[in-house]
Amino acid sequence: MRETRYLRARDVADAAANIGQNCKLLAGGLALVPQMKQRVTSPKVIVDLIDCKLSGIEDMGASIKIGAMCTHDEVGNSSIIKAQIPALATLAAKIGDPQVRNRATLGGSLAHNDPAGCYPAAAIGLDAVIHTNKRNIAADDFFTGTFETALDQGEIIIAASFAKPI
Repeated sequence: MRETRYLRARDVADAAANIGQNCKLLAGGLALVPQMKQRVTSPKVIVDLIDCKLSGIEDMGASIKIGAMCTHDEVGNSSIIKAQIPALATLAAKIGDPQVRNRATLGGSLAHNDPAGCYPAAAIGLDAVIHTNKRNIAADDFFTGTFETALDQGEIIIAASFAKPI
């Protein structure tokens, strides 16, 4: 069995500094942990983002900005999202079961880019912008293939902005 080192990052800069070869970021863990159990992946290092303060939902005028560590439950129950982008709130409220909604995160779902996932399609449909620690990427450019994104080594999703429907 392969040894995995666990690091709990203090903030985004600390997380970015610890990303190296064969390293995985841990958000909610709903994709990573099963992959590790099935030995689909076995990273040498896991960097946990739980303490990185990447939550929060903010009305930015033309868009709603959602922190990467917001859970599906937080998105689905947000009064801001319900009022401004009700379809996104409904989508988030119907993902998986309560255990999934209370653990899985927006950023993890976007980074994983599972074709069965809901957020990638919503991000493209709502002209979302994925904000990382290094740049802002339009959703159309972010998703590059099945389970693939435009994230570079050392790049961490910090938030996503979804355009309000007109």
